[in-house]
Amino acid sequence: MLVGGAKGAAAGVAIGAIAGDAGKGAAIGAVVGGLAGRGARKQKQQSQKQQSEQKAKAANQSEIDNFTKAYKACLTGKGYTVQ
Repeated sequence: MLVGGAKGAAAGVAIGAIAGDAGKGAAIGAVVGGLAGRGARKQKQQSQKQQSEQKAKAANQSEIDNFTKAYKACLTGKGYTVQ
C-alpha cells in the first residue's frame, strides 16, 4: 500500500501541478495509489487461495482414485466381478 501510495503521490503531483495545486494532487494521488495497491494485493491473495484449493481438491481426488483401485483389486482377488 505504501509503494502504491508513493507512486500515486508522484503522479498526483504532476497532475496537480497542471491543475494548479500540486499538494492537493499529491494527496489525492497517494490515496488512489494506495487503494489500487491494496486491491492488487487482495486479488493476488485470492488467486493464491484458489490455486491452493484446486491443489487440495486434486490431491483428494487422487486419494479417492487410489482407494477405488485397491478396493477393486481386493474384490477381484476374492473372485468377485467388479465393473
